[in-house]
Amino acid sequence: MKFSVILALLLMIPCLALAAGEICEVVNVNEYVTLRELPQRKAKEVDRIPLGDLAVRLNGSEGEFTCLSYHGQVGYVLTQYLSVRPEERGEPIQMEDGTKIQMNLFLTEFSDEWFSWHAAFLLESCRDREMVDLAVDTLFGREMELGEYGEYNARVSGRTVQDMVRSWFGRESVNLSDTRYKYRDGYYYSEETGGRSTGGFVLTEEMQQLPDGRMRVLFSTYGAGASWKPEAVCTLSESSARAMYPYSSVWHGTALVDMHGTQDRNQWTLSYWYLDSEEISP
Repeated sequence: MKFSVILALLLMIPCLALAAGEICEVVNVNEYVTLRELPQRKAKEVDRIPLGDLAVRLNGSEGEFTCLSYHGQVGYVLTQYLSVRPEERGEPIQMEDGTKIQMNLFLTEFSDEWFSWHAAFLLESCRDREMVDLAVDTLFGREMELGEYGEYNARVSGRTVQDMVRSWFGRESVNLSDTRYKYRDGYYYSEETGGRSTGGFVLTEEMQQLPDGRMRVLFSTYGAGASWKPEAVCTLSESSARAMYPYSSVWHGTALVDMHGTQDRNQWTLSYWYLDSEEISP
């Protein structure tokens, strides 16, 4: 299935994911608005956000509620008490070359074409099946050196899948057998053979500090459908990437990343990802 076709389908999904990362201000209340665990008026209270305080929108609206991140906590607030401030983009930070390359590598792990399909789900609420299938899809589609290949099929280790889920989602354990693949003896089997099809690799353009401590990362992807090694391409400049892959579409997107105060990308977590526009190359 072609990368551009899947992304086109994703963009037609009726959701408000494009609003994620916007900064919201609490308005129209006397003192505070209640941040609730679920998008229900009587759901458990998580916190109270005072009038005039700011929070970061995560996944658009759900009914009359908006999902927010506030001081490291995630919950739902009635949308009528929020004013979206899209003009407030967060505080731009100076990116050192090393940090930029690490962010490129981190986000490139999520740029596989199948992740775009799964991105319709807010990552915090992914079921085991979505997380497991995403990891297996990526292993079969891009990390070929991690798989074992026979005459009629290929397989990847459940241990490797668990490691990827732990790294990507912060989940220590998932039900590895909850998958659309054939799973037996600790391995996932694919009956499909043939060439690989990859999504693009990521080059970070700007990083912004948000009020909840996360980073909003603006990026572009290059090289979709081509063969590349992350460690090689993630050090390129934008002009070099365009020159090396002149016939690949360039996608622009946004991600929300919690770096947890460390430069170790193995400890970073991704709470949102979206590819929102395409440049068609000649």
